[in-house]
Amino acid sequence: MARFPFGQFVTPRPPSARSPRPVFVLGAYPSAVHVAWQPPSPFRRVTAIAVDDEPTPFWDGADQLVVVERWKRAVEFRDEWGQVRANSQLNGPCGQKFVANVLAPLGFTASEACVTDCLDTYRSSMDGAARIEDTYNPWASRAGLPPADLAPHPTEAAIVRESLQSHRARLLRELGDARPDLIVTLGNAALRVLRELVVTTSELRKLAVESYGTELTVRIAGHVARWLPLAHPAAPIRYAEAHARWVANLRTSRT
Repeated sequence: MARFPFGQFVTPRPPSARSPRPVFVLGAYPSAVHVAWQPPSPFRRVTAIAVDDEPTPFWDGADQLVVVERWKRAVEFRDEWGQVRANSQLNGPCGQKFVANVLAPLGFTASEACVTDCLDTYRSSMDGAARIEDTYNPWASRAGLPPADLAPHPTEAAIVRESLQSHRARLLRELGDARPDLIVTLGNAALRVLRELVVTTSELRKLAVESYGTELTVRIAGHVARWLPLAHPAAPIRYAEAHARWVANLRTSRT
């Protein structure tokens, strides 16, 4: 079983709701709670290291100080392990952008959405994996703590493959529980996964800047819904610019 630095196990993350919601949002995979860590000498400071599951999908980080203190109690963090503090650069910005630039323009609040991911467990970034390898695990060996063992950052193709092989039934169940009027996919991996879960006449297989924000129609278990393929909040600049234009046009059309 995968394990975060300092001992917490990586666990499958549930959707934000298990009952009908007007909008269903599908992302790629969960993020995590991050801290900045100053380990004891001679180890160098780590700006950001993942230490626990994020509380909710696309967590906005508003309660990060409380969450980090709760994590410290859970792992029985000791003074001799160094100093840690919440990393506000990674705890919340993506979730804040999601609410401000996806839900709000569509007229939804977080409580009206069922938010979930193609994969339901955290995957480490390459930088995070490097800090585990060069700092945390060598320190943990001296401190008598178990090594961290996190699954690596997956490619788009790997997300799609694993989702359809191991998470199809879960995702269909979550869609069935939500019975949404609108399905929003965030990024190309989520787009490709949803295509395989629903019936649609669309040939779309990748986000296109030229047609960005175009709604499609899908059918799932006899239920018809609108489908809006959008970019992930952390998407490359060309998609981010297309998304900004979509938000501006959407707001203009409502004034």
